[in-house]
Amino acid sequence: MKKIIIAGLLLAPVITTAQEVRNLDSIVIVATQAAKDSPVAHREVTKEDLVRTAPAQNLPFALAMTPGAVVVGENGTGSGYAYLRIRGSEGSRIQVNLNGITLNNAESQEVFWVNLPSLSGFLENVQVQRGVGTSVNGSGAFGATVNMHTLYSRPRPYAGAELAYGSFNTWNMAIGAGTGIGTKESFLPNGMSLDIRYAHNLTDGYIRNGKGNLQSLFTRLSFIHPDYSIKAYYIYGDQCTGITWEGISREMLETDRRYNPAGEYTDDQGNVRYYPNETDNYTEHHVQLNYSHNITGSFSVSNTLHMTKGDGYYENYKEKSAGDYIVRRSMDNIYAALSSVARWRISEILRHSSEILLGLNYAYYNGYHFGLMTYQLEQPDFADAQEYYRNLGSKNDFSTFLKGTFEVPLGADPDNMLKFFGDMQYRHVNMMMEGPDKDGALLDHRSSYNFFNPKAGVTAVIKKDHQIYASVYTGSREPSRSDIKESIKAGKTEDVKHERMYDFEGGYRLTARHFMLGVNFYAMEYRNQLVPTGKKSDTGYEIKENVPVSYRRGVELEAGWQPFPQLRLEGNACLSRNKIKDLTIYLDTYDHPYMWNPLADQVTEHYNLTDLIYSPSFTAAALVAVKPFAAGRSLLQNMEAAFTARFVGKQYYDNTSNPDRMLPAYQHLGFILSQPFATRKAGTFTLSLFADNLLDQKYCASAWAYRAAFRDTGTIELTEGFYPQAGFNAMIKITWEWGN
Repeated sequence: MKKIIIAGLLLAPVITTAQEVRNLDSIVIVATQAAKDSPVAHREVTKEDLVRTAPAQNLPFALAMTPGAVVVGENGTGSGYAYLRIRGSEGSRIQVNLNGITLNNAESQEVFWVNLPSLSGFLENVQVQRGVGTSVNGSGAFGATVNMHTLYSRPRPYAGAELAYGSFNTWNMAIGAGTGIGTKESFLPNGMSLDIRYAHNLTDGYIRNGKGNLQSLFTRLSFIHPDYSIKAYYIYGDQCTGITWEGISREMLETDRRYNPAGEYTDDQGNVRYYPNETDNYTEHHVQLNYSHNITGSFSVSNTLHMTKGDGYYENYKEKSAGDYIVRRSMDNIYAALSSVARWRISEILRHSSEILLGLNYAYYNGYHFGLMTYQLEQPDFADAQEYYRNLGSKNDFSTFLKGTFEVPLGADPDNMLKFFGDMQYRHVNMMMEGPDKDGALLDHRSSYNFFNPKAGVTAVIKKDHQIYASVYTGSREPSRSDIKESIKAGKTEDVKHERMYDFEGGYRLTARHFMLGVNFYAMEYRNQLVPTGKKSDTGYEIKENVPVSYRRGVELEAGWQPFPQLRLEGNACLSRNKIKDLTIYLDTYDHPYMWNPLADQVTEHYNLTDLIYSPSFTAAALVAVKPFAAGRSLLQNMEAAFTARFVGKQYYDNTSNPDRMLPAYQHLGFILSQPFATRKAGTFTLSLFADNLLDQKYCASAWAYRAAFRDTGTIELTEGFYPQAGFNAMIKITWEWGN
């Protein structure tokens, strides 16, 4: 194992190979990622898979081929706010790690992918685990885990650039270079390397005001020694997007799919106008410092210090009967984390491949939420605007885990074995909120949680190609800031509970040279799951409530076949039942639809068994990749055409299983064509074409609903918002790469 060191240290010359460079992060990878023969349902997304995604789309769209995955682009294209659901679990239940460090926001427990645009451009690979998985830190793995690993250091100098243009006036530009490591061509000391990549996206978006101006920067300074390494990362993300979280009404969906109500108002002459600066703005700075040391041949350690500084605001026009005004609501936060992992290989003692990992993680979050308000509608000046609320949230998160894998021979054949997996995690969380919210409600609240999450599994490996596995995992999760906020305002703070889930998985894998087959059965049994109600806050957050008993049960099928170099086929399907037992829904009650004065009494509805929101019972995906001239030596030898297909079954956007609040099933077809042109000295030029929604399907990938009861009229009113996705759209990209 080799490692990386900080600028300025001059050590003895080091000779490295590409394979040695790729082994540098093995401690962190083993701690967070599932091995090929582990009892975990997972999918590997390679760098080649990431390149097949249109460059302006955020990372969830690169993971759309995952079994059970549903992706949503808020502006209709995936270039702005994008969301990923797996097995029906939304973003706050998906743990996201970058180089072993949790990226989930400590308060919302989500990852806002728009804050790190063009992320796939500086990733080497991604592993998506379904279910609780082997995630060893953080709280998000209630439905899946996304483990991302940044680009490996390269042995020799390299450079690259790309330029893309597509539908809706979408531009993407990226440029990057690296010195390589351990070569004479580098101007840095032997063993040291510097990598940098910058990307900039511009788009008008599919819906009105779906614009985006996004930038990202990835830099890494590293030093590799045969026994240790230090890596310093700086990752920057900046986004300015139009507000698109409101969705559009059912009526507008039929007449104008590109309509967006954000910022709409009526002037004194009765004309409909739009506030021009209806925008969402956020900047993130990520700093990581990793030190890894191979102390002996069997014992190694890795320590990572991470800090994220984020701040931003959104500006929004409010049209009220008492007088129109403009708000600027801001966030200013800092997140710091320390992760330490020790790895002990005990193969020499047990005479077969086994190991133990011990980890410690600590994270601290501190974030301010505050807002300014002005009645200057034409040219608002927020320098002198009134601050009308400010509140603080903080969180301390400590966890430790002990994880082990042990192999036992299964008979005399050395290729047959039983591999046992065990993982015990203890986690302690302290949360605090104080100060008034934007509606004046005091958010003073303190809470603490202690969680113990054991996991165990076994895999029977037969002739290396065949694997049969079974596992039992547990997961626990505290409520988010939004969950606690809503409980405070409803006067039911004591009613919001932490969640617990028991995840039973089992299946079979066949991995041959040209063929792959997998079947996975799962049962995710929840206690006090916090389920989206279908209602959203005025900033787009999903309002949730505890349900005592719910479950997700299903089967996932995967297959892949490459009969010859010119053809590759892949496909998967997920069939599931996603239910809530004994659900009681409480509808807010008001006096009259024109007055909206709240009443203490609520209208209740009871359901013995109903479908979980946003949980289609059937999803499927397929890929057909063709290299028609791979057998020859012509200029077109490496040309590839790939067709993708995704099918998402019907899903409900509230928890009542009412067909009137159901999104119809839809299918999405895509096409990618790439042709590289290699030169001897100038590098390789690649021309790529991306086409989405080939059949021009008019579909919505998500929606929300809010129902309220009225005493005076004896009626229930429904308000909805739909998120239409773009019809046929395309993008063309030219890429230049020089070096290895």
